[in-house]
Amino acid sequence: MKKVVIALLFALPLRAADMQPVPLAMENQFEEKVQLADHRGSVVILVYGDRKGTDACRKLGEELHVAWHPTAAGQPADKAKLAPVAGGGTDVKIIPVACCGKVPGAVRGVISKQIAKGSPDVPVWLDYTDAMKTRFTLTSGEPNIVVFDANGHLRLKINGTPDQPALDKLMKTAQALREESKTR
Repeated sequence: MKKVVIALLFALPLRAADMQPVPLAMENQFEEKVQLADHRGSVVILVYGDRKGTDACRKLGEELHVAWHPTAAGQPADKAKLAPVAGGGTDVKIIPVACCGKVPGAVRGVISKQIAKGSPDVPVWLDYTDAMKTRFTLTSGEPNIVVFDANGHLRLKINGTPDQPALDKLMKTAQALREESKTR
């Protein structure tokens, strides 16, 4: 039996003074700098894993994207990423993160090219500093999830392949954060 760890952080609404946004910055496979702060105003779900979890992370990320952007179903990636969020309002962005580990610069270029070949249309954040593993923990070979509210505060963490109750919690949390963002 697999163990799924769910941490619901700060279930009550946060005040800005209660917590600082998470400063998270990386680069993507196109060698562009990316950071969580660039997505303020949206609920952000990072789906992350190591190389052994790539396929499971991709599948879960696609399922989550379609759950919040139903018109993306069956579309190629370049069109699916442009699908509007269901019901309008605060967007829910699903961002894949590849936990690559601490590797030399020369190896980073090879990894970036491999990921760009496999994902030419969807930016994948590349974690070369073990930030995800260090800050949020990582279950190897499986998808891991962190959810941030529209202000960049960590609100939910799921380590390991989510079972149905964990997925239900994820969807409920993301929807509550969408509603919460309207009142701020």
